[in-house]
Amino acid sequence: MKTINLFKWNTFVSLSLLIFIMASCSKEEVSMDTHLKVSNATAVNKNDMIGYWELSGMMADTAINLNADEVYSRNLLDETSCFNTMSITFDEDGTFISNNAQMTFESGSTNDEFSCLSDRMDAGDWEVSNDSLILTVEINNTTFTHKKLINLEANKFSLDVTKIESSQYVNDPGNTQASPIRILEIEYTKA
Repeated sequence: MKTINLFKWNTFVSLSLLIFIMASCSKEEVSMDTHLKVSNATAVNKNDMIGYWELSGMMADTAINLNADEVYSRNLLDETSCFNTMSITFDEDGTFISNNAQMTFESGSTNDEFSCLSDRMDAGDWEVSNDSLILTVEINNTTFTHKKLINLEANKFSLDVTKIESSQYVNDPGNTQASPIRILEIEYTKA
């Protein structure tokens, strides 16, 4: 009889300890997650976004060399001036207008060099929902709706763009200076 009770007690203690350990890990993970994304700690609302924003950073997941100077950088703004005029204005009425860079990877005598093209202006509708920015825009007669989690700090916000998403805007034929990029963190600063 004592063997069965001892077995039950050991099982109970083991399960309790396991639950305690799992709960402790979960709390640490939640705590770490809140430090990764500012928007998790601060609710983003429409009023936070209204105004004129200029591109201030474009960080790739890997360093590249777009300007062929043999110096590689993760910040694409260090590699080209193509993006210098990029901006977005969020209006109170739920519309936006953005100035977007265009580029090609098929320039030069061998059609494999990077170069800037003229900017493109886009306009559409926007809203904020659950710390996500939702943009609806028509590009080349096709309507796109993008929902992106935004990280908001004082006078700055950023969002991530994946390679699949960027293919809607940039035609990378593969094997170019930018082909290794899988994700970009794009940062805007309120002007």
